[in-house]
Amino acid sequence: MARTHDITAGRSRALRFAELTLGVLVAVLLMAMMMVTTIDVFGRYLLSRPLPGAFEITEIMLGMIIFIALPLVCLHEENIAVSLVTERFSSRGREIHAVIVSIICSGVLVLVAWRLMMHAAQLASYGDVTIFLRVPKGPIGYTMAGFTTLAALAQLVVAAEHWRRLRAAPSRLL
Repeated sequence: MARTHDITAGRSRALRFAELTLGVLVAVLLMAMMMVTTIDVFGRYLLSRPLPGAFEITEIMLGMIIFIALPLVCLHEENIAVSLVTERFSSRGREIHAVIVSIICSGVLVLVAWRLMMHAAQLASYGDVTIFLRVPKGPIGYTMAGFTTLAALAQLVVAAEHWRRLRAAPSRLL
């Protein structure tokens, strides 16, 4: 696939700001997760007093990191791809393939977001909370659904970018 620099070059200022914001948020959460783990390990092995709720905090932050990073992975086309067949396509064929795959991925992500939203609503209606810290699970699920929806939109942005390149390139056979 294309390099990150090539991908982001034609993007709007708002989209680049959103990418930066998501990236900073992921980095902050990752640093916080490392700090929680470090404090827990030192407390557990040096003081015989582990950090209360460290497992739950880490679990929640890891989930948030994954779902916040999902739109970034989609925008930068850094998802796993097997190119055994597509590497034989012409550049036009690869662009057509990228448009189709991006639209399909967007649809799948919309379905995942919808199911996450339904599950979050169920958790919220039960008042479900984590075992130790009693953190409500509903808002966490809604947040994950929201970032999955952003990932679906990111896939549509990628599809539009490939479509634009396809329209700008001279026609050739596949």
